[in-house]
Amino acid sequence: MKYCKECVQPDTRPGIKFDSKGVCLACSFVKESETIDWDARRLELEKITEYGKRHNVSGYDCIVGVSGGKDSTRQSIFVRDELGLKPLLVSCQYPPEQLTKRGAHNISNLISLGFDCITMAPNPKVWKKLMLQGFLKYGNWCKSTEMALYASAPKVAIAYHIPLIFLGENPAIALGDTGVGSVTGDANKMKYYHTLQGGDPRKNNLVTKEMKEQDLILYKYPLDDEMEWAKLKIVYLGYYIKDFTRFKNAEFATARGLQVRTDTPEDIGDIYGFGALDDDYVVVNQMLKYLKFGFGQVTDQTAEAVRLKMMTRDEAIKLVKKHDGRCADRFVKGFCNYIGISEKKFWQVAQSYRNKDIWQKDKKGQWALKSELV
Repeated sequence: MKYCKECVQPDTRPGIKFDSKGVCLACSFVKESETIDWDARRLELEKITEYGKRHNVSGYDCIVGVSGGKDSTRQSIFVRDELGLKPLLVSCQYPPEQLTKRGAHNISNLISLGFDCITMAPNPKVWKKLMLQGFLKYGNWCKSTEMALYASAPKVAIAYHIPLIFLGENPAIALGDTGVGSVTGDANKMKYYHTLQGGDPRKNNLVTKEMKEQDLILYKYPLDDEMEWAKLKIVYLGYYIKDFTRFKNAEFATARGLQVRTDTPEDIGDIYGFGALDDDYVVVNQMLKYLKFGFGQVTDQTAEAVRLKMMTRDEAIKLVKKHDGRCADRFVKGFCNYIGISEKKFWQVAQSYRNKDIWQKDKKGQWALKSELV
């Protein structure tokens, strides 16, 4: 396990690459951003904007996929107020048992800022079964929920004849993830990468025998032929905004009513508390990521902060060692109760996904990473 020489990004992230000097792709993109012709990108974005206006047959120029969080709040307002478009917001919501009060407030707050919104709410019984399969088979309960999330906007776009969709950041640029297929604003092929893997839960081995095809409708990404027929253009809006970062977006959104977490970093493995606010089981999933890949949310947060010169690499290392992968017992208990398994079963499954290539037990019998971040 190796770490970027300039930030704290490890090479265990799927799709990550380092250059010959040991610097990750995300750090390289930040350096390149200093030479980007942002005026040219703005012109490109204006052409995309005109595409939405020119094909407006529904009354809406575009769709913005939203959760009510920091990124979607900034995207929605930028599209409306900066680009002058009439957006339809599309939100795929967690079931009531899973949605936090904070999350309910935030999506309501975003809508109250003056937007039309369509909310999709998949069957909670099927939702839980798919979550359980994702946890058991991949150590990732989010696998199915992300499929429903990303399928929601293009499904509505096709149904309402709205051919322009805006998403947020491009993971290749923000995280240095080469597995997403695009280092531009083009997001049309995103369904083929990582979690989505084509956008069909059956092909992702998540479906149990009792599930019917009708149960999976909201999880299936539109076919390529459907997208081509609808002339869908899906765009990473963050590619066109110079300061589209988690920090700037959080500052922007909190000034407009966004509620953030108040938990301590020791409990949630998160030093800022302004990401993934609509659900608390994300804390569990970040801990599982830590077992599988040796890094969690704090690594992602501090890596970006170092690139933006908000902290030094040494400061980031201390925070990663202290807080990364933390998850209070109450989140594990809540998750187990939600999907219907015992805590004993949870830890059996979780430990089965611990990557023995990067973890070993120390002299005290405690798990420790083989390669120390220095």
